[in-house]
Amino acid sequence: PHGPPPSKAAPAIPNVILDATGLGSPVILDKNWRVGVTGNQDAANPSFDDTTWDVRNASDAIAEVPDEDRPPGPPPSDRAPETPRDHPPGHHRPYVWFRMHIKLAQNHGPVCLFIQLPVSQAASPWTGNEGPPVDVYANGTEVRPDGPGSDDPGQFQPISRVYRLNVPEGETSLTLVLRTIYIPFGFGAYTSFFANRTLFLGHADDLNKSLELWTVHSLFERLPRLINGILLTVLGAFLIALYFAQKGHREYLWLALHEFVQAPVAFVDMAGSGAYLDRFWYAATILELVLISAYLYFEFLVAFLALRPKWYVRWLRYTAPILIFPGPILLLVGHGSEIGWLLLVVSLGNVFWVLGWLLFCGITLVAATIKRNFEAGLLLFPLILSFVGILEPIVTAGMKDVSGRPYHSPLTFVAGPVPIHFASVADFIGMLAIVVIIFARFLRIHRDRERASSELAAARSVQELMIPQERLQTPGFEVDSVYNPANEVGGDFFHVEATPDGGLLVVIGDVAGKGLKAAMNVSMLMGALRRTGERAPARILQSLNRVLVGSDSFTTCQAAWFGPDGELVVANAGHLPPYLNTQEVRVPGGLPLGVVADVSYQEVRLYLHPGDRLLLLSDGVVEARHSSGELFGFERVHNLSNQSAFYIADAAREFGQEDDITVLTVRRLAQAMAAA
Repeated sequence: PHGPPPSKAAPAIPNVILDATGLGSPVILDKNWRVGVTGNQDAANPSFDDTTWDVRNASDAIAEVPDEDRPPGPPPSDRAPETPRDHPPGHHRPYVWFRMHIKLAQNHGPVCLFIQLPVSQAASPWTGNEGPPVDVYANGTEVRPDGPGSDDPGQFQPISRVYRLNVPEGETSLTLVLRTIYIPFGFGAYTSFFANRTLFLGHADDLNKSLELWTVHSLFERLPRLINGILLTVLGAFLIALYFAQKGHREYLWLALHEFVQAPVAFVDMAGSGAYLDRFWYAATILELVLISAYLYFEFLVAFLALRPKWYVRWLRYTAPILIFPGPILLLVGHGSEIGWLLLVVSLGNVFWVLGWLLFCGITLVAATIKRNFEAGLLLFPLILSFVGILEPIVTAGMKDVSGRPYHSPLTFVAGPVPIHFASVADFIGMLAIVVIIFARFLRIHRDRERASSELAAARSVQELMIPQERLQTPGFEVDSVYNPANEVGGDFFHVEATPDGGLLVVIGDVAGKGLKAAMNVSMLMGALRRTGERAPARILQSLNRVLVGSDSFTTCQAAWFGPDGELVVANAGHLPPYLNTQEVRVPGGLPLGVVADVSYQEVRLYLHPGDRLLLLSDGVVEARHSSGELFGFERVHNLSNQSAFYIADAAREFGQEDDITVLTVRRLAQAMAAA
């Protein structure tokens, strides 16, 4: 038929009474239900005449029954839903009533009704079709169920429930009535009422045991997801540890946060499916966890693949705050029509964001895989499986709803009492892929760091050989030097050489950058200094400049020649000015080495009296930074310029070293001391 049958006078059917006196406990109520459609609330009373109602047995799909309240005549339109115009004035939407007359034994004790749902119905908020809520009446009195959410079961996910019918022991007649909203066809149609419900009548102890067994089975149904949630928490903690062990790799942090947000989903699902969270809180919490985890996965991919912040990356990042609104707004539904419109607008925004996210993840991972990124390929495979796992229960639920019969997916297999769905398999494969990727990435980074560490150690050994570590023999002069690199290999260097004529050549410099590249440039400069025969500071800087041109690096440098008779010649290439005693020496700045090929440097000539001291230092002293952000600065250098090299270097280091620190002092000795 293409619509509800028209109401017409139906012949009376003899009253059918289920004799439960000798059937034991529990009794399955699967036959001889009187089914009727009416808005008359008297149908809940035992005295209501239901002899004209059709009798139906509990099956996956029962035949339709007439609507008693509709006037005689053909249906209003082909497969059209009923409207209030199809009923008398003042008529309210009809209900579907299922009535059964039962004879109980004398002294029957507490009688209960157990409405059992399939275990899979409580396994996911996205699947299942239990239809509208059911009201239960026993001899005309509405009965509330036991268990969580019993005050208003319609506000919670449907679960199997026990109803205490409160039939006095001396009363042997029971009229059991079930009422639900009339839905003629489609999802939740009354014709599939028994497809997802099995009803039992019996003693409280027996039915409570059945309920406990159902609860255990529902726990087994969710067990793979619960285990997955625990493993996600462990994986997240491991990733946090990796993040602190290999700082600078933000992908570990983003992925850890993603796992931490994903982990509670299974436990929230268990609480919601067990009717411990009402429908709105259940849906809002799950929705927010899923949306936030999607954003965290997006940030993980950006960091993992080192993607540039192109327009689509910025668009997804800057529009992501819209993801925090659907859940809270969903909780406000029913507080005004404005909330409904607001929810619609926010939902559309979230749909567009999720579509953009799907395109971004798919295209990015496919493109990276095509470029032979092994790790991206490992991420792509479980992502595809996860989409299949999400879509599969939705599709199968729809198939079940249309047919009215339970559909058993071929993608689900059973391990003992535990059913394992394809979505759970996809989750475990995804977790395994992440473990493999992170382990391989960790080993690769560890190997790279070990190789870099060995290279730096070798460079440091070379640097230690080139930079003076002990006090040199410098007749006529007292030289003190302190070198404190900020990293394992620094970019500062200095060269001290006594000349055959009784003079002294001092060169100090700072190579831009740090690490191995800076160390190699230092080694190259120190080698050039040892090979050159120049003694004039300006020519020494020109010679070093030719060495560095074309090396994609630059160096600040200062050269000073101390004559045996007190003459001092200084040339500067962008380095800090020296201090004579406590006064800053004004020297031309000059271009750093390696910037321009042909450059000349000016020389400044001074005279040192016996006892005069020249202080040379690198910018690591001036740029030492306190935890408050304050710089060590030139004023402190000026105030300490009469102190020893060790004192100045130690003061800068304690203040807050951020760069290499080099301090060099040269004092001219008296003639008698020099001769001695």
